[in-house]
Amino acid sequence: MKHTYLLFILPIALAIFGCNQQPRHPQAELIQQASATAMTDKSILQYVDSIQANLASLEKQSSLIYLQGEQSMYVEKYNSNGKPVLYEENIDNKLISNRIRRYYLKNDSLILLEERTKDNKGITELRRYFRNNIAFKQEKRTAAEESGLKKQAYATITSGSSEENTAPTDTEQASTTQTASKEVQQLKIMEDAIAQNGSFTLYFDQFIDIPEESIIQLKSNARNGYTANVIVRKNDALTDSLQHQAEEFKNKRLNFKWVIADKEAVYVPVAANVTSAKGLNK
Repeated sequence: MKHTYLLFILPIALAIFGCNQQPRHPQAELIQQASATAMTDKSILQYVDSIQANLASLEKQSSLIYLQGEQSMYVEKYNSNGKPVLYEENIDNKLISNRIRRYYLKNDSLILLEERTKDNKGITELRRYFRNNIAFKQEKRTAAEESGLKKQAYATITSGSSEENTAPTDTEQASTTQTASKEVQQLKIMEDAIAQNGSFTLYFDQFIDIPEESIIQLKSNARNGYTANVIVRKNDALTDSLQHQAEEFKNKRLNFKWVIADKEAVYVPVAANVTSAKGLNK
């Protein structure tokens, strides 16, 4: 009887033990999600919630703040286990409009684009869902003010609207696929912004020394290209050289670190044993 009792409780004990051994890593939800091709709009939103809940534990990279005319833009990228799960693009047109786009990825596939636009007409939030890099659903909500926006439910953009359809015809499908390709291409552009490649390649222009903080000014060689300002609050060997030997660095690429704080790029000084020559990006 004793052996029979043990045989009865053993499977139960193993089952309980197995349940208690579920991963407790803060990013466990990210790892256990279904593949990108099998995700629905609901599972995509659950996945996005898990990313937002774990942002502090993800690896983060930021681009410089690029200026072009009246517009400024910068990109932030979040990685989980070495793979990108979120790109955030911030575009500001001073008093005219502000736009934030969040691109969520699963296994290197785009699954959701969230876009939030604020202008003098109010606030609009748009969500576009992707499967195999093709949009299969789109929804939005609008309000005059922030408080009113949170009370609004998202409305699906349906067939017959001026926006893209959720059940497209063959012609509309081609248009939707093209739009998806455009969004996927934007991921490459944001990578260039982070790495200062392509149209975001910037060179040292001048060092502006002012009380309390200084500014490293960078510019593109392209006509009407991007420029960027980096605030210097604490000097090191590189900024010393930029200040006193600016001509030696003129029109050269620099290699330094920065952080984005209060929508400003702030210079991160390096250790005293790093020489100014290492500031050149060679």
